[in-house]
This record gives sequence, structure tokens and C-alpha cells, in this order.
Amino acid sequence: MRLGHDILSPPRSLTQVDSDPSTLHITWQAPAKGLSEILEYFVTIEPLFSYSDRDSLVTRSWTYSAHTHSASLRNVHPGTKYRVEVRAASPEGKGYPISREMWTKVGKPETPATPQVISRTATTMTVQLEPVIATNGPITAYQVVVKDETVSAELQPELLGDFSTANSKKLPFYIAAQLPKENFETIFEVGDGKHYGRYYNAPLQEGVDYHVILGVVSTLNETKTAYSTHGHEQHENSVVHDFSGLKKSPAIIQLEQNKKVIMGLSIAIGIFGFLLIASIVVYIAMRIIVNKNRRSSENQELAIHAQQPNQDLDNGYSVAAHYVEEEKPPADHYRQLKEKVWIIPHQGLNVVGDIGAGKFGDVRKGVVINKGNQRNVLVQRIEDDSLGGNRKTLMLREFDAHVRIGSHPHVVGLVGLMEEFSVISVAFEYETSTLKTQLVESRAVQHYPVYAEKNRRFSTLLETQAIELLVGIAQGMAHLAALGATHGQLCARNVVMVDGTRPKITGFGLIHYHNDLYVPDYRRWHSVETLHSKVSTPKSDMWSFGCLMWEVTTLGGTPYSDVRTEEVGGRVMRGLRLPQPQYVGDELYQLMLNCWQHDLDERPSFPEVEASLRQLAEDDITPHLLFSLYPSFQYEPYSPHLEFMD
Repeated sequence: MRLGHDILSPPRSLTQVDSDPSTLHITWQAPAKGLSEILEYFVTIEPLFSYSDRDSLVTRSWTYSAHTHSASLRNVHPGTKYRVEVRAASPEGKGYPISREMWTKVGKPETPATPQVISRTATTMTVQLEPVIATNGPITAYQVVVKDETVSAELQPELLGDFSTANSKKLPFYIAAQLPKENFETIFEVGDGKHYGRYYNAPLQEGVDYHVILGVVSTLNETKTAYSTHGHEQHENSVVHDFSGLKKSPAIIQLEQNKKVIMGLSIAIGIFGFLLIASIVVYIAMRIIVNKNRRSSENQELAIHAQQPNQDLDNGYSVAAHYVEEEKPPADHYRQLKEKVWIIPHQGLNVVGDIGAGKFGDVRKGVVINKGNQRNVLVQRIEDDSLGGNRKTLMLREFDAHVRIGSHPHVVGLVGLMEEFSVISVAFEYETSTLKTQLVESRAVQHYPVYAEKNRRFSTLLETQAIELLVGIAQGMAHLAALGATHGQLCARNVVMVDGTRPKITGFGLIHYHNDLYVPDYRRWHSVETLHSKVSTPKSDMWSFGCLMWEVTTLGGTPYSDVRTEEVGGRVMRGLRLPQPQYVGDELYQLMLNCWQHDLDERPSFPEVEASLRQLAEDDITPHLLFSLYPSFQYEPYSPHLEFMD
């Protein structure tokens, strides 16, 4: 059909078939008549509405051949309404247009700024939040997320729920509040016991290290979320006290702090002279008491005799059986051990927070200062007077084991100890990033979909890096085994990462700890003999290492995730083994199977496993591990609630 002066009629059936945040996919049909006269099609998009507060949008045009009836209009803006126009052109000129209004999909919001902690009380934390500028769609709501940092688990947005759900699933993170955009508050009190929407802002547990994460929600034709980073730096400017008001501005808070400082300085100046004299008297008295206690401690309390090794059981299973056998510890064992380690001066250790409970006392975070240099440490505080004879013997044996381990590139080492009357503070190297966290975060399809699609890979971790990680862990375990030491609970959660690349084994001996809410359950990594008789040997650690190999190659998968926890022990003892993933080669999987031999003598040693892994790493012909995407690929499930005690 021709209209007017030989002008082509409009194309037919302009349809939006799909879209993503940056592309509109459209189709159309040719005008009813005059197909032979069509030279090309002109497509124009005009922005009608956008939620972006930052970007200025412009009209854009494309030209397509006469035989084209579909187009992908790229580099459009997310969450924006466009008028899409298509018209055909003939030798006589452009025809009449057909147009439709179309929306692009909402894009991921910008990452919010890290919340800053203003103050902390026993059960609340006041934080300062920053709003997010809308760029890729509307800002619908904000979420205040609380994460328990004493548990080594990364935030998984797909598992986020309310406080009750997190408790039932043993998840160390939950949504404390969801605030509509119009009700957003820059000063928010976490743990105030109120409900925000359907979320309960539960009071915080005293003494637990919490981090606060801000989430932003954008909902239009679908929902996208983004979450802030979090770290200990958000506590840097916090003040530990109790607010009398509900919400205070930063200016008021700063003013109150300044008043307190002025008052404190005035009082200090007035009594400084008195304190100076009193401190001299106290110092002399303290020296007398400390010397007396030390002599008593060394000559009486820490005088031990040879006993059989203790089986220290946690929830019915052997934990941290880190023991170096010796025939008879000398009576002055503790004094001999002290001579081999650095004695930290009192002013050289600053304890900054509780993180859990160990076998012999509280476990805390601290900072050691030595010659002007600072380093983070994990501190096991041992109240010597509260330990009975058997527990004192076990403690000294484990302390002795840490001393013997010394410095190793793949084992968390002892830094030193500090004595305060009857309390011994033993400091160890401390890293917060775990191998488990790094593995799960490397799941590219879930966390980095653009990278996954572009590179056709489901992991940001390279295959060579995965095997090198296992080589390093095998070296560390070989060092422990050579000393006759047993770990008892080897898994990715008990391996920390130094600078994100070097693995170090932790979670054994005096550096085994947990908090009241989240107690790790290691049965899925335990050997048949440990499940049966609750004892652990270096060959039991080899079984666990096989499970760790599977954990690494599956990027943090939970062993036997389809089996209920109470059924794992029986099924493993009846022959259940972890399956071979499709992307794991036969030789690498056979190495895992060797670790899971029922007969302990049939299992390899750690030096043998290290050598086998190196051979696989040096094999440039056969791919033993391949993280390339394939059509039916699915991740092995990571189910954190199965990795903790109910």
C-alpha cells in the first residue's frame, strides 16, 4: 500500500521481545506492500523517562538493511522508558513510522558506602548511613544487614532473611530493617528491638563483633540489590557509651564528645600530681605481688607429671587433638617453654574485642606493637588458677606443640605470650579472610556474571591457583604430621588466606574456638575412624584433606549436602563417598579416593600427596581441573546451615 506521494506505509507489529539493563531487543514486519522498493530501515529511540539523577539521556538512531526485521539496541540506559520508532525508506524517502513505548530492565544499583559506627552499647550499635543516588533504576528501599564477624562466612544475599530465619538456619547474617526510600534515616540504631516492615531489629549479643552492611533495593520490572562492603575500619570513629536519645546528629554527638574530653582533661590536670605519687607506690607493690605469684606459679601450679593424653571432646567428636607425645614433661616445663617464645610487654598488647571461646578460656582479637610496628593477633586467654591438673597438662602439651611448630609459611604461628597475675595471654598470627570465603566468592556465575559470560568460565579462581592452594595446605599438614601433631578438624573454614594468595592452616590446638551462636560441625569432614571411635590421627587428617580437595575443586561446596547431618556418619561408615564433579579429572579424583581409603595404611602421607599434586600441576597435556562453562553446569550446593551445629 502506498500513502500520499509514494510514501511507504508504517512497518507492522513492532514488538519488544526481550530486554536487559543495557539492551532493547525488538522485532517488526515490513509494510504491507512495496517490499521491492524498501532500501533500509531507520530505528530511533527517544528517552521519555528515567530514574537516573545523574545521566542526561539523548535520542539515538540506527540503520538496518531491507532484509532485517529484528534489532538489539545496545548501550541504552537501565530502568528507562523509551519511545521506539521504526520506519522504512524507499528511493522516494522515509515512510511513515510505527512507534511503541518500551522499558529497559532495571540495573544493579550503585554500591552503598560502608556504614560508619558512631557508638556501641551492650546491645545496640548506632551507625551513620549514606543514601544512594539512583542511576540504573528507582531506589525502592534500603536494608540494614547485621553480620556476626566471629563466624567465617561471607555474606550471601540470596540467603538473607529475618532474624528468626537466620537463627533457624544457623546463618551469621540477617536483615534487621527494611526502610522505604521516603523513610530512610542517616542515623540508625541497630538492635533497638523494634520492627521495621516485617523485619525484627533484634538486640545485639554483648561481646560479639558485629559489622553492619547497607543494602539498596531497586524494583521496577524486576528487583536488583547491591550491598556495601564492611570491615573493622567502620568502627574506627566509634564511641562505646549509651545514648539517652533515639537519634542524634553527628554534630550533636561530636559536641557531646568534646564536652567529655574537656571535662576529662580538667579533672586529669587537677589530680595528676596525686596520681604520679600514687603510681610509684602501686608500682612497687605490684612488683612484689607479681614476683611472688610467678614463683608460686612456676614452683607449684605449673609443676606437672606425666599423664596419658586427654581426649578433648566437643559435641561428642574429637576436636583440636593437637598433641606432641613426650614421655614425661619436666616439672619446670612452663619455664622452659617461656624461654623459647617472645614475652610480650604489658604495653605491647592491646586487646580490642571478643570473638569466641576456646578450650581453656576466652579468645579475643588484639594488636601487638613491637618496635613501632603493629600486627593483628588472636589471643587465647588462659586463667591458670581455674585449670585442673588434667586440663593444665593438656594445655601445656598444646602450648608446647605450638612452640615446636615454630614459623611455617602454611601454618598459623605463635607470636608470643604475656602474663598478668594468673592470666596467660597467648598471641597467634591472625587473618580474617578464610579459604572458604574466597572459594564461594569465586563462583563467577553467581557473583560476576559478566565475567562468566565473557570468559565462559564459572570461576574467577584459576585452575592452577586451586591446585597450588592444595599444595600449600599439604605442605603445612606435612609439617604438623612430622611433629606427630593431629589437626582433627581440617576444612576450608580452618584455612586462612594471607594477602588472598597464601593459605595458612588454623583452627587447631590453642587456636580452636567458636562462639555461642555458631558452633562448627566437622562431621562431614571426619574420617570413618573418627566418626566411629571419636579419635583422630594424622591419617584421619588425610581423610579430611581429601574432603578439603573436593571443597576446593567445587568452589566451597558443602560435603554431602543432600544428606541430613545426623545420617552422615552412618552413611560414610557404610561406604558413602563424595562424588566426582564433571570438571574434575580422573587422576585428581583418584587422589581424593586414596585419601578416603578405609584402611589407614592405604592412605597416602602428606608428602606423597604434595608430590602427586605437583605432578598434576606440571602436566600441560591433560586437563585435571577445568572451570569452563558447559550447558548443564551447576554448582555443588553451599549450605552453611549444614556446616554448623543445630
